[in-house]
Amino acid sequence: MGLHVGVDIGTTAVKVIVYDSDALRVLLDVSESYDVFSVGPSMFEQDPVQIENAVFEALKKVGEKFPRVDNIVLDSMLHSLLFLDENYRPASNVVPWVDERSIPQVLQVKKDRQLVRTLQNRAGCAANFAYPIFKLMWFAQNEPERLKKAHKIVSIKDYIFYRLTGTLASDISVASGTGFMDIRTKTWMADLLKELTGVGEDKLVELVPPTFAKKLTKEAGERTNIASGTDVFIGISDAAASSIGSGAGIDDSITISSSSSAAIRSIVSEPPEQYPSPGVWCYVVDENYYIAGVATSNGGIVFDWYVKLFSKYDHAQIIKLIEENFYNVDASRAVLFYPFVFSERFPELDPSLSARFLNLRGDTTDWMVARSVLEGIIFNLKRIFDVVKVVPRKLENVYSTGGLTRADVWTKMLSSVINEKIIVQSKRQGTALGTVWHHLGEDHRKRAMEALKNELEVYEPDQRLVPYYQKLYEAWLEKL
Repeated sequence: MGLHVGVDIGTTAVKVIVYDSDALRVLLDVSESYDVFSVGPSMFEQDPVQIENAVFEALKKVGEKFPRVDNIVLDSMLHSLLFLDENYRPASNVVPWVDERSIPQVLQVKKDRQLVRTLQNRAGCAANFAYPIFKLMWFAQNEPERLKKAHKIVSIKDYIFYRLTGTLASDISVASGTGFMDIRTKTWMADLLKELTGVGEDKLVELVPPTFAKKLTKEAGERTNIASGTDVFIGISDAAASSIGSGAGIDDSITISSSSSAAIRSIVSEPPEQYPSPGVWCYVVDENYYIAGVATSNGGIVFDWYVKLFSKYDHAQIIKLIEENFYNVDASRAVLFYPFVFSERFPELDPSLSARFLNLRGDTTDWMVARSVLEGIIFNLKRIFDVVKVVPRKLENVYSTGGLTRADVWTKMLSSVINEKIIVQSKRQGTALGTVWHHLGEDHRKRAMEALKNELEVYEPDQRLVPYYQKLYEAWLEKL
Protein backbone atom coordinates (compact mmCIF):
# COMPACT_ATOMS: atom_id res chain seq x y z
CA MET A 1 0.00 0.00 0.00
CA GLY A 2 1.49 3.36 -1.07
CA LEU A 3 0.59 6.09 1.42
CA HIS A 4 1.17 9.69 0.41
CA VAL A 5 0.45 12.76 2.54
CA GLY A 6 -0.71 15.87 0.65
CA VAL A 7 -0.33 19.17 2.52
CA ASP A 8 -2.15 22.21 1.11
CA ILE A 9 -1.04 25.42 2.87
CA GLY A 10 -3.86 27.77 1.90
CA THR A 11 -4.68 31.35 2.77
CA THR A 12 -6.77 30.62 5.89
CA ALA A 13 -6.20 26.92 6.60
CA VAL A 14 -3.95 23.96 5.98
CA LYS A 15 -5.69 20.93 4.52
CA VAL A 16 -3.98 17.54 4.76
CA ILE A 17 -4.91 14.19 3.23
CA VAL A 18 -3.56 10.65 3.34
CA TYR A 19 -3.91 9.07 -0.10
CA ASP A 20 -3.63 5.36 -0.89
CA SER A 21 -2.13 5.19 -4.39
CA ASP A 22 -2.97 1.49 -4.76
CA ALA A 23 -6.61 1.75 -3.74
CA LEU A 24 -6.89 5.20 -5.43
CA ARG A 25 -8.70 6.75 -2.49
CA VAL A 26 -8.31 9.24 0.33
CA LEU A 27 -8.04 7.53 3.72
CA LEU A 28 -7.91 10.60 5.95
CA ASP A 29 -8.56 14.29 5.53
CA VAL A 30 -7.96 16.90 8.25
CA SER A 31 -7.57 20.65 8.43
CA GLU A 32 -6.41 23.37 10.81
CA SER A 33 -7.28 27.04 10.39
CA TYR A 34 -5.30 30.21 11.05
CA ASP A 35 -5.94 33.92 10.92
CA VAL A 36 -5.55 36.77 8.47
CA PHE A 37 -5.58 40.01 10.47
CA SER A 38 -5.62 43.69 9.62
CA VAL A 39 -2.65 45.88 10.58
CA GLY A 40 -3.88 49.05 8.88
CA PRO A 41 -6.05 50.28 6.00
CA SER A 42 -6.01 47.57 3.29
CA MET A 43 -3.04 45.95 5.08
CA PHE A 44 -3.23 42.30 6.09
CA GLU A 45 -0.75 39.94 7.70
CA GLN A 46 -0.49 36.46 9.22
CA ASP A 47 1.51 34.94 12.05
CA PRO A 48 4.05 32.50 10.54
CA VAL A 49 4.36 30.61 13.83
CA GLN A 50 0.57 30.12 13.95
CA ILE A 51 0.70 28.72 10.41
CA GLU A 52 3.65 26.49 11.31
CA ASN A 53 1.83 25.16 14.37
CA ALA A 54 -1.29 24.50 12.31
CA VAL A 55 0.71 22.49 9.76
CA PHE A 56 2.40 20.44 12.47
CA GLU A 57 -0.88 19.89 14.32
CA ALA A 58 -2.55 18.61 11.14
CA LEU A 59 0.42 16.32 10.45
CA LYS A 60 0.28 15.08 14.05
CA LYS A 61 -3.30 13.92 13.39
CA VAL A 62 -1.93 12.01 10.41
CA GLY A 63 0.92 10.55 12.48
CA GLU A 64 -1.46 9.28 15.15
CA LYS A 65 -3.08 6.97 12.57
CA PHE A 66 -0.35 6.59 9.97
CA PRO A 67 3.09 6.93 11.60
CA ARG A 68 4.79 5.43 8.55
CA VAL A 69 3.98 6.89 5.17
CA ASP A 70 5.84 6.85 1.86
CA ASN A 71 6.23 10.61 1.65
CA ILE A 72 4.85 14.07 2.32
CA VAL A 73 4.16 16.43 -0.61
CA LEU A 74 3.52 20.16 -0.18
CA ASP A 75 1.62 22.85 -2.02
CA SER A 76 0.89 26.40 -0.91
CA MET A 77 -0.63 29.72 -1.85
CA LEU A 78 1.21 31.34 -4.74
CA HIS A 79 1.81 34.80 -3.30
CA SER A 80 3.20 35.28 0.20
CA LEU A 81 6.12 37.23 1.63
CA LEU A 82 8.15 36.52 4.78
CA PHE A 83 11.45 37.91 6.08
CA LEU A 84 13.83 35.60 7.96
CA ASP A 85 16.74 36.50 10.23
CA GLU A 86 20.23 34.97 10.06
CA ASN A 87 18.99 31.95 12.03
CA TYR A 88 16.13 31.42 9.56
CA ARG A 89 13.54 32.43 12.13
CA PRO A 90 10.70 34.82 11.19
CA ALA A 91 11.73 38.48 11.29
CA SER A 92 8.27 39.63 10.13
CA ASN A 93 4.71 38.46 9.79
CA VAL A 94 3.62 36.81 6.55
CA VAL A 95 2.23 39.33 4.06
CA PRO A 96 -0.32 37.32 2.02
CA TRP A 97 -1.71 38.02 -1.44
CA VAL A 98 -4.85 39.70 -0.02
CA ASP A 99 -2.78 42.59 1.35
CA GLU A 100 -3.36 45.72 -0.75
CA ARG A 101 -0.74 48.09 0.68
CA SER A 102 1.25 47.98 -2.56
CA ILE A 103 -1.48 49.40 -4.83
CA PRO A 104 0.45 52.73 -5.14
CA GLN A 105 3.53 50.79 -6.28
CA VAL A 106 1.44 48.90 -8.85
CA LEU A 107 0.06 52.17 -10.20
CA GLN A 108 3.61 53.53 -10.31
CA VAL A 109 4.77 50.56 -12.42
CA LYS A 110 1.71 50.76 -14.68
CA LYS A 111 2.89 54.15 -15.92
CA ASP A 112 5.79 52.32 -17.62
CA ARG A 113 4.09 50.16 -20.27
CA GLN A 114 7.36 48.51 -21.28
CA LEU A 115 7.97 47.42 -17.69
CA VAL A 116 4.43 46.04 -17.49
CA ARG A 117 5.05 44.01 -20.66
CA THR A 118 8.36 42.75 -19.25
CA LEU A 119 6.66 41.57 -16.07
CA GLN A 120 3.99 39.75 -18.06
CA ASN A 121 6.26 38.24 -20.73
CA ARG A 122 9.26 37.31 -18.55
CA ALA A 123 7.77 36.82 -15.09
CA GLY A 124 4.30 35.78 -16.29
CA CYS A 125 2.75 38.24 -13.85
CA ALA A 126 0.16 40.95 -14.33
CA ALA A 127 0.51 44.34 -12.64
CA ASN A 128 -1.43 43.86 -9.40
CA PHE A 129 -0.95 43.96 -5.66
CA ALA A 130 -0.96 40.20 -5.09
CA TYR A 131 2.67 39.80 -6.11
CA PRO A 132 5.56 39.95 -3.62
CA ILE A 133 7.61 42.13 -5.97
CA PHE A 134 5.20 45.03 -5.41
CA LYS A 135 5.13 44.42 -1.65
CA LEU A 136 8.94 44.55 -1.65
CA MET A 137 8.71 47.87 -3.50
CA TRP A 138 6.41 49.08 -0.71
CA PHE A 139 8.90 48.06 1.98
CA ALA A 140 11.77 49.67 0.03
CA GLN A 141 9.83 52.96 -0.10
CA ASN A 142 8.19 52.89 3.34
CA GLU A 143 10.20 50.65 5.71
CA PRO A 144 13.64 50.31 4.10
CA GLU A 145 15.36 49.33 7.35
CA ARG A 146 13.18 46.24 7.77
CA LEU A 147 14.01 45.19 4.24
CA LYS A 148 17.71 45.84 4.80
CA LYS A 149 17.76 43.75 8.01
CA ALA A 150 16.03 40.77 6.36
CA HIS A 151 18.59 38.00 5.90
CA LYS A 152 16.39 35.94 3.56
CA ILE A 153 13.17 36.71 1.69
CA VAL A 154 10.93 33.65 1.31
CA SER A 155 7.37 32.37 0.90
CA ILE A 156 5.43 30.65 3.66
CA LYS A 157 6.03 27.30 1.92
CA ASP A 158 9.81 27.86 1.88
CA TYR A 159 9.66 28.39 5.64
CA ILE A 160 7.45 25.35 6.33
CA PHE A 161 9.71 23.16 4.18
CA TYR A 162 12.66 24.42 6.24
CA ARG A 163 10.88 23.62 9.52
CA LEU A 164 10.13 20.09 8.29
CA THR A 165 13.51 19.28 6.75
CA GLY A 166 16.12 21.79 7.91
CA THR A 167 16.70 22.88 4.29
CA LEU A 168 15.74 26.30 2.95
CA ALA A 169 14.76 26.27 -0.73
CA SER A 170 12.11 27.69 -3.06
CA ASP A 171 10.25 25.61 -5.63
CA ILE A 172 9.92 27.03 -9.14
CA SER A 173 6.13 26.66 -9.05
CA VAL A 174 5.48 28.98 -6.08
CA ALA A 175 8.49 31.16 -6.99
CA SER A 176 6.84 31.90 -10.35
CA GLY A 177 4.16 33.76 -8.39
CA THR A 178 6.62 36.29 -6.95
CA GLY A 179 6.86 38.55 -9.99
CA PHE A 180 10.64 38.20 -10.11
CA MET A 181 11.27 34.70 -11.51
CA ASP A 182 11.75 34.19 -15.25
CA ILE A 183 9.17 31.54 -16.14
CA ARG A 184 11.14 30.30 -19.18
CA THR A 185 14.65 30.06 -17.71
CA LYS A 186 13.37 29.22 -14.20
CA THR A 187 15.87 31.65 -12.67
CA TRP A 188 15.54 34.70 -10.45
CA MET A 189 15.25 38.02 -12.30
CA ALA A 190 17.90 39.53 -10.06
CA ASP A 191 18.44 42.56 -12.30
CA LEU A 192 14.79 43.64 -12.23
CA LEU A 193 14.45 42.93 -8.51
CA LYS A 194 17.49 45.05 -7.73
CA GLU A 195 16.27 47.87 -9.95
CA LEU A 196 12.78 48.03 -8.43
CA THR A 197 13.46 47.19 -4.78
CA GLY A 198 17.20 47.40 -4.12
CA VAL A 199 17.14 43.77 -2.97
CA GLY A 200 20.18 41.72 -3.94
CA GLU A 201 20.12 38.09 -5.02
CA ASP A 202 21.97 37.15 -1.81
CA LYS A 203 18.67 37.56 0.07
CA LEU A 204 16.94 34.96 -2.14
CA VAL A 205 17.15 31.20 -1.73
CA GLU A 206 17.99 28.38 -4.13
CA LEU A 207 15.39 27.56 -6.77
CA VAL A 208 14.52 23.86 -7.02
CA PRO A 209 12.06 21.71 -9.02
CA PRO A 210 8.88 20.31 -7.39
CA THR A 211 10.56 16.89 -7.19
CA PHE A 212 13.18 18.26 -4.77
CA ALA A 213 13.05 16.26 -1.53
CA LYS A 214 14.73 16.16 1.85
CA LYS A 215 14.22 13.94 4.88
CA LEU A 216 11.88 14.78 7.77
CA THR A 217 14.09 15.83 10.66
CA LYS A 218 14.12 14.10 14.05
CA GLU A 219 12.58 17.20 15.65
CA ALA A 220 9.80 17.38 13.05
CA GLY A 221 9.20 13.65 13.43
CA GLU A 222 8.73 14.05 17.17
CA ARG A 223 6.30 16.94 16.63
CA THR A 224 4.21 15.05 14.08
CA ASN A 225 4.50 11.38 15.17
CA ILE A 226 5.56 10.62 11.59
CA ALA A 227 8.76 8.65 11.24
CA SER A 228 11.84 10.84 10.88
CA GLY A 229 13.63 10.19 7.60
CA THR A 230 10.35 10.28 5.65
CA ASP A 231 10.82 12.00 2.29
CA VAL A 232 9.31 15.50 2.11
CA PHE A 233 8.80 16.81 -1.44
CA ILE A 234 8.63 20.56 -1.86
CA GLY A 235 5.86 20.24 -4.47
CA ILE A 236 3.90 22.84 -6.44
CA SER A 237 1.56 25.83 -6.02
CA ASP A 238 -2.03 25.56 -4.83
CA ALA A 239 -3.21 26.98 -8.18
CA ALA A 240 -1.59 24.12 -10.08
CA ALA A 241 -2.63 21.54 -7.49
CA SER A 242 -6.23 22.75 -7.52
CA SER A 243 -6.50 22.34 -11.29
CA ILE A 244 -4.85 18.91 -11.22
CA GLY A 245 -7.06 17.81 -8.33
CA SER A 246 -10.17 18.94 -10.19
CA GLY A 247 -9.30 16.48 -12.95
CA ALA A 248 -8.08 18.96 -15.54
CA GLY A 249 -5.78 17.73 -18.30
CA ILE A 250 -3.13 19.54 -20.33
CA ASP A 251 -3.95 21.92 -23.21
CA ASP A 252 -7.61 20.85 -23.28
CA SER A 253 -9.31 21.99 -20.07
CA ILE A 254 -10.26 24.97 -17.96
CA THR A 255 -10.74 24.95 -14.19
CA ILE A 256 -12.98 27.47 -12.46
CA SER A 257 -11.87 27.73 -8.84
CA SER A 258 -14.40 29.46 -6.59
CA SER A 259 -13.36 29.89 -2.98
CA SER A 260 -12.78 33.12 -1.05
CA SER A 261 -11.16 34.48 -4.19
CA ALA A 262 -11.76 33.00 -7.63
CA ALA A 263 -9.63 32.07 -10.60
CA ILE A 264 -10.11 30.61 -14.06
CA ARG A 265 -7.05 28.79 -15.39
CA SER A 266 -5.71 26.22 -17.82
CA ILE A 267 -2.69 23.91 -17.66
CA VAL A 268 -0.69 24.41 -20.87
CA SER A 269 2.51 23.15 -22.51
CA GLU A 270 3.82 26.62 -23.33
CA PRO A 271 3.23 30.17 -22.09
CA PRO A 272 0.90 32.20 -24.33
CA GLU A 273 2.66 33.71 -27.33
CA GLN A 274 0.43 36.73 -26.92
CA TYR A 275 -1.46 37.44 -23.72
CA PRO A 276 -5.16 38.07 -24.52
CA SER A 277 -5.52 40.64 -21.73
CA PRO A 278 -3.31 42.65 -19.34
CA GLY A 279 -4.84 40.70 -16.46
CA VAL A 280 -3.80 37.26 -17.74
CA TRP A 281 -0.89 35.60 -15.94
CA CYS A 282 1.17 32.48 -16.56
CA TYR A 283 2.95 30.56 -13.80
CA VAL A 284 5.13 27.48 -13.73
CA VAL A 285 3.70 24.09 -12.77
CA ASP A 286 7.00 22.21 -13.07
CA GLU A 287 9.91 21.88 -15.51
CA ASN A 288 7.55 21.00 -18.39
CA TYR A 289 4.18 22.70 -17.90
CA TYR A 290 2.58 26.03 -17.08
CA ILE A 291 -0.73 27.29 -15.77
CA ALA A 292 -2.28 30.40 -17.32
CA GLY A 293 -5.39 32.31 -16.34
CA VAL A 294 -6.97 35.20 -14.47
CA ALA A 295 -7.74 35.71 -10.78
CA THR A 296 -10.20 37.98 -9.00
CA SER A 297 -10.35 38.87 -5.32
CA ASN A 298 -14.14 39.01 -5.57
CA GLY A 299 -15.12 35.38 -5.15
CA GLY A 300 -17.00 33.63 -2.36
CA ILE A 301 -15.76 36.17 0.17
CA VAL A 302 -18.20 38.64 -1.39
CA PHE A 303 -21.15 36.36 -0.59
CA ASP A 304 -19.81 36.05 2.97
CA TRP A 305 -19.65 39.86 3.10
CA TYR A 306 -23.27 40.14 1.96
CA VAL A 307 -24.57 37.57 4.45
CA LYS A 308 -22.69 39.16 7.34
CA LEU A 309 -23.73 42.76 6.60
CA PHE A 310 -27.17 42.54 5.02
CA SER A 311 -28.91 39.18 5.43
CA LYS A 312 -31.17 38.16 8.30
CA TYR A 313 -30.53 34.54 7.25
CA ASP A 314 -27.38 32.47 7.54
CA HIS A 315 -25.60 30.96 4.52
CA ALA A 316 -27.55 27.68 4.49
CA GLN A 317 -30.93 29.36 4.90
CA ILE A 318 -30.41 31.90 2.13
CA ILE A 319 -29.05 29.25 -0.26
CA LYS A 320 -32.18 27.17 0.42
CA LEU A 321 -34.41 30.17 -0.41
CA ILE A 322 -32.55 30.70 -3.69
CA GLU A 323 -32.95 27.00 -4.55
CA GLU A 324 -36.69 27.12 -3.81
CA ASN A 325 -37.06 30.08 -6.20
CA PHE A 326 -34.52 28.95 -8.78
CA TYR A 327 -36.93 29.13 -11.73
CA ASN A 328 -38.85 32.14 -10.42
CA VAL A 329 -37.17 34.61 -12.77
CA ASP A 330 -38.28 37.91 -14.28
CA ALA A 331 -35.68 40.05 -16.03
CA SER A 332 -37.73 43.21 -15.47
CA ARG A 333 -37.56 42.73 -11.67
CA ALA A 334 -34.10 41.18 -11.41
CA VAL A 335 -31.59 42.89 -9.14
CA LEU A 336 -28.15 43.49 -10.66
CA PHE A 337 -25.12 43.31 -8.39
CA TYR A 338 -21.55 44.40 -9.13
CA PRO A 339 -19.28 42.39 -6.81
CA PHE A 340 -16.30 44.73 -6.50
CA VAL A 341 -16.03 44.74 -2.73
CA PHE A 342 -12.27 44.31 -3.06
CA SER A 343 -9.92 45.87 -5.63
CA GLU A 344 -10.65 44.21 -8.96
CA ARG A 345 -7.72 42.71 -10.89
CA PHE A 346 -9.38 42.09 -14.26
CA PRO A 347 -8.95 43.18 -17.01
CA GLU A 348 -6.30 45.07 -15.04
CA LEU A 349 -6.05 46.47 -11.54
CA ASP A 350 -8.78 49.04 -10.93
CA PRO A 351 -9.09 50.08 -7.26
CA SER A 352 -11.74 52.67 -8.16
CA LEU A 353 -14.47 50.07 -8.76
CA SER A 354 -16.90 49.47 -5.91
CA ALA A 355 -19.78 47.13 -5.15
CA ARG A 356 -23.31 48.26 -5.93
CA PHE A 357 -26.87 47.04 -6.42
CA LEU A 358 -29.20 48.18 -9.21
CA ASN A 359 -32.97 47.73 -9.62
CA LEU A 360 -33.80 47.49 -5.93
CA ARG A 361 -37.56 48.07 -5.53
CA GLY A 362 -40.22 47.98 -2.87
CA ASP A 363 -41.17 44.41 -3.76
CA THR A 364 -37.56 43.12 -3.86
CA THR A 365 -37.17 40.12 -1.54
CA ASP A 366 -34.26 38.73 0.48
CA TRP A 367 -33.71 35.83 -1.86
CA MET A 368 -33.73 38.10 -4.93
CA VAL A 369 -30.94 40.22 -3.44
CA ALA A 370 -28.95 37.16 -2.34
CA ARG A 371 -29.40 35.58 -5.76
CA SER A 372 -28.14 38.76 -7.41
CA VAL A 373 -24.95 38.55 -5.31
CA LEU A 374 -24.21 35.03 -6.59
CA GLU A 375 -25.13 36.10 -10.13
CA GLY A 376 -22.90 39.17 -9.92
CA ILE A 377 -19.92 37.06 -8.87
CA ILE A 378 -20.67 34.66 -11.74
CA PHE A 379 -21.15 37.42 -14.32
CA ASN A 380 -17.71 38.73 -13.40
CA LEU A 381 -16.36 35.18 -13.84
CA LYS A 382 -18.05 34.91 -17.24
CA ARG A 383 -16.22 37.94 -18.60
CA ILE A 384 -13.00 36.31 -17.35
CA PHE A 385 -13.99 32.92 -18.82
CA ASP A 386 -14.58 34.45 -22.24
CA VAL A 387 -10.93 35.60 -22.25
CA VAL A 388 -9.29 32.51 -20.72
CA LYS A 389 -11.13 30.00 -22.92
CA VAL A 390 -8.81 30.91 -25.83
CA VAL A 391 -5.68 29.99 -23.81
CA PRO A 392 -5.72 26.17 -24.19
CA ARG A 393 -5.18 24.69 -27.67
CA LYS A 394 -8.70 23.28 -27.48
CA LEU A 395 -11.44 23.32 -24.89
CA GLU A 396 -12.91 19.89 -24.20
CA ASN A 397 -13.78 20.07 -20.50
CA VAL A 398 -14.63 22.70 -17.89
CA TYR A 399 -14.04 21.70 -14.27
CA SER A 400 -15.17 23.46 -11.12
CA THR A 401 -13.59 23.34 -7.70
CA GLY A 402 -13.54 25.31 -4.46
CA GLY A 403 -15.83 25.92 -1.51
CA LEU A 404 -18.72 27.39 -3.51
CA THR A 405 -19.18 24.11 -5.40
CA ARG A 406 -20.65 22.65 -2.22
CA ALA A 407 -23.82 24.60 -3.07
CA ASP A 408 -25.46 22.89 -6.05
CA VAL A 409 -27.28 26.10 -6.95
CA TRP A 410 -23.91 27.81 -7.52
CA THR A 411 -22.72 25.27 -10.09
CA LYS A 412 -26.13 25.08 -11.79
CA MET A 413 -26.12 28.86 -12.13
CA LEU A 414 -22.49 28.94 -13.31
CA SER A 415 -23.12 26.30 -15.98
CA SER A 416 -26.16 28.16 -17.31
CA VAL A 417 -24.41 31.55 -17.37
CA ILE A 418 -21.30 30.38 -19.26
CA ASN A 419 -23.42 27.87 -21.23
CA GLU A 420 -20.94 25.02 -20.72
CA LYS A 421 -21.07 21.57 -19.17
CA ILE A 422 -19.22 21.64 -15.83
CA ILE A 423 -17.58 18.66 -14.12
CA VAL A 424 -17.04 18.54 -10.37
CA GLN A 425 -14.59 15.85 -9.22
CA SER A 426 -14.36 16.60 -5.51
CA LYS A 427 -16.01 19.10 -3.21
CA ARG A 428 -13.37 18.60 -0.51
CA GLN A 429 -9.58 18.73 -0.36
CA GLY A 430 -9.13 18.60 -4.13
CA THR A 431 -6.02 20.76 -3.90
CA ALA A 432 -4.16 18.47 -1.48
CA LEU A 433 -5.15 15.55 -3.69
CA GLY A 434 -3.88 17.42 -6.74
CA THR A 435 -0.43 17.90 -5.26
CA VAL A 436 -0.18 14.16 -4.61
CA TRP A 437 -1.44 13.30 -8.10
CA HIS A 438 1.15 15.63 -9.60
CA HIS A 439 3.86 13.87 -7.60
CA LEU A 440 2.65 10.46 -8.79
CA GLY A 441 2.54 11.54 -12.45
CA GLU A 442 0.09 12.08 -15.29
CA ASP A 443 -0.53 8.36 -15.88
CA HIS A 444 -1.61 7.95 -12.28
CA ARG A 445 -3.90 10.98 -12.50
CA LYS A 446 -5.61 9.52 -15.56
CA ARG A 447 -5.99 6.14 -13.85
CA ALA A 448 -7.42 7.78 -10.74
CA MET A 449 -9.86 9.87 -12.78
CA GLU A 450 -11.01 6.75 -14.62
CA ALA A 451 -11.62 5.04 -11.29
CA LEU A 452 -13.57 8.05 -10.05
CA LYS A 453 -15.68 8.56 -13.18
CA ASN A 454 -18.82 7.21 -11.53
CA GLU A 455 -18.39 9.71 -8.69
CA LEU A 456 -18.12 12.77 -10.94
CA GLU A 457 -20.94 15.28 -10.79
CA VAL A 458 -21.84 16.74 -14.18
CA TYR A 459 -23.87 19.94 -14.52
CA GLU A 460 -25.40 20.73 -17.91
CA PRO A 461 -26.58 24.24 -18.84
CA ASP A 462 -30.26 24.53 -17.95
CA GLN A 463 -31.92 25.53 -21.21
CA ARG A 464 -34.81 27.05 -19.27
CA LEU A 465 -32.36 29.60 -17.85
CA VAL A 466 -29.72 30.04 -20.57
CA PRO A 467 -31.71 32.68 -22.58
CA TYR A 468 -32.63 34.49 -19.36
CA TYR A 469 -29.02 34.69 -18.25
CA GLN A 470 -27.82 35.80 -21.67
CA LYS A 471 -30.22 38.74 -21.46
CA LEU A 472 -29.36 39.52 -17.84
CA TYR A 473 -25.61 39.33 -18.49
CA GLU A 474 -25.92 41.79 -21.37
CA ALA A 475 -27.80 44.18 -19.07
CA TRP A 476 -25.11 43.72 -16.40
CA LEU A 477 -22.32 44.49 -18.89
CA GLU A 478 -24.06 47.61 -20.17
CA LYS A 479 -23.96 49.19 -16.71
CA LEU A 480 -20.50 47.93 -15.72
